[in-house]
Amino acid sequence: MMRQTYSIVFLDIDGTLLDSSHRISPNTKGLLNRLERRGVPVILCSARYPDGVEFVVRQAELRSPIVCYGGALILDEKRSILADTGIGIQTAVRFKRFVDERFPELITSTYLYSVWLVDDAENPAIRREADIIQCTPLAGNLETASQAMDHVHKLLCMGAPGQILRLQKEAAPLFPEVELLSSGATYLEVLPKGVSKCTAMQALQAHYGLGRESSVACGDHFVDLEMIRYAGLGIAMGNAPEEVRAAADRVTASNDGEGVYIALKNLRFSPPPKKDA
Repeated sequence: MMRQTYSIVFLDIDGTLLDSSHRISPNTKGLLNRLERRGVPVILCSARYPDGVEFVVRQAELRSPIVCYGGALILDEKRSILADTGIGIQTAVRFKRFVDERFPELITSTYLYSVWLVDDAENPAIRREADIIQCTPLAGNLETASQAMDHVHKLLCMGAPGQILRLQKEAAPLFPEVELLSSGATYLEVLPKGVSKCTAMQALQAHYGLGRESSVACGDHFVDLEMIRYAGLGIAMGNAPEEVRAAADRVTASNDGEGVYIALKNLRFSPPPKKDA
């Protein structure tokens, strides 16, 4: 029986490509570079903002398109916009007001293109997040800033796991126009309705003229579930929650055990067809 050949790779960043020290292993970097030299796109697919994704792109020495904000913003190889989907500004303001009133202990911040708007840029949690995603926060009030915006790409809520779960349950029926996805026990991503890493995969498969079966996707959390389920080969990291691992075609080692390298090293790849073919 002939082995399946794949032509495009989608990789989550945090908890997947990066280890717990936020580094890429030399074996993984070498393998991804070899794939790109052969013409196989390696797409970093993250809830991060563009500069945060680019920081990892530079570490990995990649050149393929990138997916930001969980699929709300897709940039091509030259960093032109392929897709740009936002949350209406009135919804964003209403959601932040709801969190501030009902869950004042949580930290809610807002992202639009390369702007990260926060209430307090010196908050220790914001500083830690800035170090991880390599983003400089801008202190400001969303309601004031909203006068110059028509949409945002995402809101991010950070805090204790129990509070994050409560927020997700309470907000879901009140805000049907957004997606509420966990990207970690202490993170809740608020994204435009109908946007996900899966829809980003579909857009990029169309960009390269590829079918679903030609894709490999690796992820580690609930925000990656649709991507893992949709891929021709969906791979969950060993550090993923049980539900994510159960949804995958395969489970690899953890992000601290070179899980991406182990998952991809023995697969068969060929580049997408030429666009003028």
